[in-house]
This record gives sequence, C-alpha cells and structure tokens, in this order.
Amino acid sequence: MTRRMAVILLSIMVAAITMASVPNAARAADCYKSTIVAPSPFMGNNDEVFKLADGTLWQVKYEYEYLYAYRPDVVICPSSGVLAIDGKTLQVVAVRSGRSPPSGGRPSNVPTNAVTVVFRISGCDYFLDNGPQGYYLLEWYGGHDPSVGDAFVGYERGYGFKNVIYIQSGSTGRVWAEDYLLSRDSAAEKITEKCN
Repeated sequence: MTRRMAVILLSIMVAAITMASVPNAARAADCYKSTIVAPSPFMGNNDEVFKLADGTLWQVKYEYEYLYAYRPDVVICPSSGVLAIDGKTLQVVAVRSGRSPPSGGRPSNVPTNAVTVVFRISGCDYFLDNGPQGYYLLEWYGGHDPSVGDAFVGYERGYGFKNVIYIQSGSTGRVWAEDYLLSRDSAAEKITEKCN
C-alpha cells in the first residue's frame, strides 16, 4: 500500500467516525465539514462563539465540554443545530452567515454576551464598550481595528489580553482589558485620561 493510499484510507475512517457521532436526524444534506479557526483553543462551553473556515459564526448552547481543541476539524449541521467534534455532538446556533454578511449595523441575533464599541477617539487606541458587565475601557492591540457600533464576543470580564471575534465581519482582534464594571461617567473620565 502506498503512502497516498494510506492517507486516503485514514481520511475516510476519520470522516466515518465523525459522521457516526452525528445523530441520524442531523445527517441531512446541509451537514458539511469545516475547521474551527477561532477562538484557539476552542472549549465547547455554553455561549462560546466560534468561527468556521467558511466565515460563519456559531454559538455553543447548553454544553460544557472543556475541549481545549486547537483548529479542530468538525462537521456542522445548520438545519439541526449540531456540531460534531472529537466524537461528541454539541448544540449550536448560527450567529452570522459567512455567505451574506450584514451590511452594517448590529445583527439581529447578537449573543447576550456580546460587547459593543460605543465611543472611540480618532488616533487613540483606547475605546469604550458597553456589554453585560457595564462599560469597559479596552485598548486595541491588533487584528480588526474596531469602530463605533462593532459588536464582538470572546470577552465579558477580567483584565489583561483578550482575543475577540467581531460579529459583523467575522474578523478577529486582540484587545487589552484596562477596566470594566464601569459606570458611564467613570468610563468617560478614564478614556479622557488615556486619550488626552
């Protein structure tokens, strides 16, 4: 047996094992293979938003798997809301389609844990956000450069570096969480100090 044939057989076996973990009801024609490209690692926990290689964004619902998977290959079944990964199936819901992104504005099905940019001063890397934990003071560190109105997921609370996914574009970014749990007045004072 040649090496190429061995690779093909192994690929077929992996696909068969993965499809075997998908419930019969989910084996519809709309199931397809993809790769989770963000976040890395993918945990598979409730409310985690992830991006597939085709640009679609999905949110895990009611699952707590702690997978620590780095760019895993998966099978996604949109009509039944099922993701098959490493022999497990997770319930998921679509957040954004990769084939027809929204033309601006906040998507109608933004997850409850999303954070939205509400204020940014031109020329300053700091910006204010509003989300589930009040107002946030964040600093842009790379990737997508956010604008007012951009909603993102991947950060709810805590200090330090955070990798986030912007819902409208599906782009990833890196931010420094300077402060959170702020009132509107406190947030305004802090950004004035940082961007003066």
